Amino acid sequence: MIDAIIIRFIFQGIVLLLRSRGLITDSWMENIGFYLGQGIAPLRGGGIVLEHFIFITSLQDLVIHLSYSALFLAYFIVLESGRIGGQTIGKKIFGIKVVDRHRSETSFKNSALRNSTKYLLRVPILNFIVGLLEVILLWFYSTRSGDIIADTEVISLSGKGVVDLIKRSG
Repeated sequence: MIDAIIIRFIFQGIVLLLRSRGLITDSWMENIGFYLGQGIAPLRGGGIVLEHFIFITSLQDLVIHLSYSALFLAYFIVLESGRIGGQTIGKKIFGIKVVDRHRSETSFKNSALRNSTKYLLRVPILNFIVGLLEVILLWFYSTRSGDIIADTEVISLSGKGVVDLIKRSG
């Protein structure tokens, strides 16, 4: 969740920079705001529904979706590769790390394979099927499809996360 918030702020910063340079119009700004979750509306019988539901209905939607997805994937692929340390900011905070099956640093290639399945969670209709598969894998095997494909795993760096520091001080 921490990483998702960081990615959203990075994307919004890029959008605001492009807007300040006159490279994005007001109609694009509306679509981007809608895409980032401002398009939530209450249902008459209770609950909420996403009005846009990330369905791609125009070229603008496609460009926004692909741009955000590229940033999302780049963030995870680059930070989780061994060259950077195998940790996103969220993983660093919680004291966990991505490693290969030999407990070595993850290659850029394996990081890309591992995180490619995350994109499928962003594709309409596929997101439900892949999401269900992810829940089943996590529930029964404590792993994700990306870890199976890339032969990686997430390990705890015992005593190195914020949660561990809070436990020790409390």
